[in-house]
Amino acid sequence: MRIELNRRGLAPGKTAVFRVDAGPGIGLGHFMRCRTLALELIKRNWVVFFVGSGLPGEMLEIRHSRVNEIINLVEFGPHKMSANDSNALVVLLADSFGFNVDCLIIDTYSYAREDYAFLQRFCADRVPVLVIDDLANRDTPAQAVLNPNPLFSSEPYRRQKIPNILCGEDYTLIRPEVVGLRGREYSEDGLIMVTLGGGDVVEPLLKVLRAIPGGLPNRVCVSVSANCPLDLINDWINLDPTRRFLNVDSERFPELLASSAFAITGGGTTLWEVYCLGIPSLCLVWVDNQRQTSVVIKQQATSFLIDLAEQINLELRSDFVENGIRTLKNEFAPASEIRRRELENHSVSEVIRRDKTSLLVDNDSSAESDFIGGILKEFRNMPEQWLDMMRKQRALIDGNGVVRCADVLDSMVWQPVDLLDADWRKNIENW
Repeated sequence: MRIELNRRGLAPGKTAVFRVDAGPGIGLGHFMRCRTLALELIKRNWVVFFVGSGLPGEMLEIRHSRVNEIINLVEFGPHKMSANDSNALVVLLADSFGFNVDCLIIDTYSYAREDYAFLQRFCADRVPVLVIDDLANRDTPAQAVLNPNPLFSSEPYRRQKIPNILCGEDYTLIRPEVVGLRGREYSEDGLIMVTLGGGDVVEPLLKVLRAIPGGLPNRVCVSVSANCPLDLINDWINLDPTRRFLNVDSERFPELLASSAFAITGGGTTLWEVYCLGIPSLCLVWVDNQRQTSVVIKQQATSFLIDLAEQINLELRSDFVENGIRTLKNEFAPASEIRRRELENHSVSEVIRRDKTSLLVDNDSSAESDFIGGILKEFRNMPEQWLDMMRKQRALIDGNGVVRCADVLDSMVWQPVDLLDADWRKNIENW
């Protein structure tokens, strides 16, 4: 352990470097889960750097905290090719850190197996690498892998003989601002929260908003990131400005979410935050990295689910729901994108199916907007179902996943990982 001057003065500390991006085409999911882990490491006296592009600097600290929870930002890229990115990252680690890094944490979909192998070959001084991966769609040779999706099988990583595998609901990363509100009492008079994630989500969001009936007793909050185009969303809100409002303040979002009576979300990080708090919810799975959400909901009965790639979860049907299901036309993406999203959504569907946590609506049979509208009109009349759903949510996500992850990183050391023979025959010039 080195003794170094950090922001709190002379203290023993470890150094973590996160390679992560954010922005309109990427969203905030990667950034938020890295931030959650980073803040826990800082509490443990680590010095943390974020290396990437499009990162929201205003979210790199927690205000009013007892700990000086500040993440250092290093602008990097963007690079068009992942090979250029990983090569430049090694140069940065050498020039700026002298490879004196206790853990390199990678959270990007752009890296292929070859990029992770490159880091293993050419990071001097044996820098331990943690890959945050929720797709399991390529090999990730590294000292550790973190898949924070609940109920995800560790088999793809065991096959690769990765030394440290952090997988499933025990390692789901929930930001501290949400965990701090976990004890709040539920009220059916709270908000209807509609949020489909960061980035430009206008098209799917408008389809949900137009399905929300007028005259609901609950106010409706639409929460998006500041980089989402707002004109059409504001047009919808202005139809009933006393009962509808827009939120683009990420710091305000946890409080609004914890004050909600019902949440309509995308899959992924925000849904797991809903589960940590215990809020009745409907989940619309529509982007690439949310496939594991359906797996959770099917198994755990923790939400209603409209899944563009899977069938309805029959175990949660009632006469009301049965009558409400018809057709929700899938116009979220061009035809060329639909099949790709169906494949990526598969593991989301598996979670839901296994534990009966939501309704699943097939992309072909689908459902009309009557389904969403009907759920919102009737959710006050379904208290027993919601109580059971909320109990399962909170039991699944306890909010302590980041503590368990940091415990592993605190004691993790470099270990050799399996590479291909071809990886060893290449040098840095011909990689």
